[in-house]
Amino acid sequence: YLLIMMIVRLARLVPRRSGQKMFSVLGGLADRVFKKDRERAVGNLAIAFPESNYSVRRAMTKAMFKNIGRNVYDFINLEGASAEMLSDLVEDVRGMGHFEKAKQTGKGIIVITGHIGCFEIMPAYFVSIGHPVTVVARRLRDPRLNDRLVSVRASVGVNTIDRNASPREMIRVLQRGEILGVLIDQHTSVAGMYVPFFDRPAYTPTGVAKLSCLTGASILPMAVFLNRKGKHIIHVLPPIEPPHDVADKAEAIERLTAEYSLAVERLIRVDPKQWAWFHHRWREPGATNAGYTANA
Repeated sequence: YLLIMMIVRLARLVPRRSGQKMFSVLGGLADRVFKKDRERAVGNLAIAFPESNYSVRRAMTKAMFKNIGRNVYDFINLEGASAEMLSDLVEDVRGMGHFEKAKQTGKGIIVITGHIGCFEIMPAYFVSIGHPVTVVARRLRDPRLNDRLVSVRASVGVNTIDRNASPREMIRVLQRGEILGVLIDQHTSVAGMYVPFFDRPAYTPTGVAKLSCLTGASILPMAVFLNRKGKHIIHVLPPIEPPHDVADKAEAIERLTAEYSLAVERLIRVDPKQWAWFHHRWREPGATNAGYTANA
């Protein structure tokens, strides 16, 4: 915790251009130090892009760690960011028409994304242009870090709901016609099912599908990418609507889950080196994790 707070203080003393260069170097250092994460990332890239050779995958891994460093710098400096600052950081929103279409239903929007780019900037940006946002997040093990993270989000107007909280809290957000943000790209200890992800079964949360079927809210895939100029570009894909032609609820949930899993894959393919490839994404079906069975 103390080490992280020292890094935070350092980041806030350095101008952005110099800070991004410094944190890119730190990301490159992490690539060398965290051997297991590096090897898992290279292995996962082989799963996703089997046609690529080792040297390409290794180069992508190095670029991934450097991008994480740059994005960490921007996240550290997100606390208390003004609307003007966020407008300067986010150069463009590509697909804003998809957002407007989903917003018009009045049933709220479930924004899904992954650990792509500086994903915490997205909710902050949408709040800054007048759209209330609540994100669903896993509680960090260190309560001091968790409180700090929640405080950073609150400082830019973003609310946080613990992922283990009652679904009623999430439903209320949608009933108010607001945005609910959810990360769905990791194998975690929540209800889910195996659906295709880069042509291989991956355990994916089904909570978003259940909320969409229950409330009628559109699911909007979205991600943010850091470009070569150091600006962030938000990509919005077409909304995914709850199926009205399926009578069986289980079938509807499976169809939705598979569809938004592929949507996140599509976003990752926009710039693969900006996704965190070191997560153990493709666990075998039937495996256990954190005390639950994969088929639960």
